[in-house]
Amino acid sequence: MFVFKKLFFSTLIILISSCTLKNFENIQNVNNYSIEIETPNDKYNLYFKESLKRHFQISNSKEKYILSTKITFETTKTLSVGGQNNLKSTKAKIDYQLINKNTNVVKSGSINTFPAISSSSNSLYTQEKSINHIKDRLTKSSAKSLYRHIKIIIRRLS
Repeated sequence: MFVFKKLFFSTLIILISSCTLKNFENIQNVNNYSIEIETPNDKYNLYFKESLKRHFQISNSKEKYILSTKITFETTKTLSVGGQNNLKSTKAKIDYQLINKNTNVVKSGSINTFPAISSSSNSLYTQEKSINHIKDRLTKSSAKSLYRHIKIIIRRLS
């Protein structure tokens, strides 16, 4: 009797998990749109474009969109450590325009990121490298937030 209960429960667990995994796989593959990404040809905009391509999975579908984006950075002096060295705050601003190729519906806007603070140093090389690393991180996180934002817009348009 004990062996029968174990066999019954293990079979039940396997059946339930296989059904839920099949549904999960079907939900994940519901990309019924394809997006063509356009950016200017400078270093951070190209990096931004590649980060966006990783998030958007290219598919051949009926709904086709063009996403024109541009990322810009603003660096300002903010705090001082002991009144000697100024820290620098860097923000990213993403301007985007989403165009549906079939209906020519246009959605546009901009997204601002939270500021990232770089360390203070006497070396100009260290300061420049620190700002470059911050811009890389902001570019990657901005691509992820724009991806989420665009997904919401496309769901509302559909």
